Amino acid sequence: MDGLATLPPTKSTRRSIKKRTILLYQGEIPRQAYVVQKGTVKVYRLGRNGDEQIVGFRMAGDIFPETWLFEKTTSALYYYEAMDDCEIITAERSVLLEHIQQNQDLKASLLDYFINSHSAQLLQITALEQSRAADKLLLMLYYLLFRYSTQTTPGNYELRFHLTHTIMGNLTGLTRETTSVELGKLRRKGVVSYSGNQFTIHREKLELHLAKESFNDVQI
Repeated sequence: MDGLATLPPTKSTRRSIKKRTILLYQGEIPRQAYVVQKGTVKVYRLGRNGDEQIVGFRMAGDIFPETWLFEKTTSALYYYEAMDDCEIITAERSVLLEHIQQNQDLKASLLDYFINSHSAQLLQITALEQSRAADKLLLMLYYLLFRYSTQTTPGNYELRFHLTHTIMGNLTGLTRETTSVELGKLRRKGVVSYSGNQFTIHREKLELHLAKESFNDVQI
């Protein structure tokens, strides 16, 4: 949402955030709204055993915490942590809401943003409902393709952030060992390729393996 970058400089602050900085803690009452300009912010909660449960990411153009911003909660539901060095705009909630109300194009973009987010999260929920590790990973890759990738060549989608096996395990609820084994199988089948932390998803092969589970008419 490019319109969010035009917040009046006298009413907003641009900040450089170092990797691994926690911007908000789960249960914290926010004092400001955040707009990501560059980098990736990881959104997660901690389970009873202290295990990290990732629910999503915020990238360039995204805002958070959405539920607090639109007065659906009084505190942050999750932790928000910089996965890499980020550029962030912060502003008071009233300033950001006023900016949205005064910009009709931004209001339309915001509606499209939330529809896309909702559609992608349905794919994420479907992935988590699967009982087999392979099916979880296939559908989670589908979710990542739609929500956090850029098509580099026809049918090939590169993730816009660095994905590790640990992060993928935390997304799916699988152990790192199981995730590594299953991703290795998908790599050999041509569904995904990766070098280090840079992942590319090959949509045709992915949908071939999903077969009837494919959501190939989803446009995000």
